[in-house]
Amino acid sequence: MALLFSKFKKTLQLTAVLFFASAATQAFAGMKIGSFDPLNALDQIYFVSPRNFTKTMISENTKDRLVADFCKKIDATMKSYKWKEKPCASLPWQADLKTKDGHPLIYVVFGLGKSTTVVLGGVHPDEITPIPIAFRVANYLNSHPEIYAGDTQIVVAPLVNPDGFLKATPSRTNSNGVDLNRNFFTMDWYNRALDLWEKRRQKIASHFPGYFPNSEVETIFQIQLVDHFKPDKILSIHAPLGFLDYDGPGDGMPTTTSQTQKKARQLVNSVSERSKNYKVVDYNFYPGSLGNFAGNERHIPTVTLELESTNPSMVDTYWDQFLPGIVQSINYPFKSMPELEAKEGDNASPFSFKYYFPRKTI
Repeated sequence: MALLFSKFKKTLQLTAVLFFASAATQAFAGMKIGSFDPLNALDQIYFVSPRNFTKTMISENTKDRLVADFCKKIDATMKSYKWKEKPCASLPWQADLKTKDGHPLIYVVFGLGKSTTVVLGGVHPDEITPIPIAFRVANYLNSHPEIYAGDTQIVVAPLVNPDGFLKATPSRTNSNGVDLNRNFFTMDWYNRALDLWEKRRQKIASHFPGYFPNSEVETIFQIQLVDHFKPDKILSIHAPLGFLDYDGPGDGMPTTTSQTQKKARQLVNSVSERSKNYKVVDYNFYPGSLGNFAGNERHIPTVTLELESTNPSMVDTYWDQFLPGIVQSINYPFKSMPELEAKEGDNASPFSFKYYFPRKTI
């Protein structure tokens, strides 16, 4: 544990140098030379650190009430979009961490098999349609235990960014204004993340990757799921680009791929075929993205399903079209790649090794 905190301290030290040298620190530009205290300024920014990590943890004696109250909010919000079902309150959700606004980061586990699929939704809550689809996946699995019979396990986290969803107007970012799909600690984050945001995105606030990687509890939550459950594959649902994207073994390698890489890469085509031949593209890796973090660097086949629209009225249509492909992604026979050994300086989170999930299953 001391080694992990030591590694994190080194990360913070490097981060602080880059952070204050960055154009993203314009908020401090008006301070007079000689009065600037970097450590004090850093304390004004909300981020997950060893010092405040316990604030994100949910105590056992408050967990049930917190989740129940949260599900009431979710179900009421769903109703406002004229979605008839109440998808949240019907399942025994687990939650170990909470967001800045105090919302639990919920997930549910089906089965005890060794072949594990993680399904994520609601990373960008302004992309409304993936959220009810992800909740429906969880409820569908709850009603169809034959899908995870035998050697299959599915972990569903339908709303990775609840703070963004429960705003008056849902936002792409979390309560800290960070794009969670640009905040993972990938090997290229420090070299490229802020630079791309400043130059390619023209500093659009909704795409801000954070002042440094792994700064958000929602990012840590996703890392936690990956590290604990060690999935063979990941399905993340987004909108509205209208395609399937694959990140993982064999991606970007037209030739000389191994049989394992070929099989991993075939996953996205298999999902496409079961989803009325939905378009497949090969999207670039973004610094700090899940596809880069899990697919590219950890060699976990990762499929991003981009629905065509954020129109709430399209949810039933999308459900009918993509349910077969979602089930196919779960059932796709793939033995995970050999686990990569984490070395100091790589993309392993300083927190991820210490996370603990009570293994409750359905």
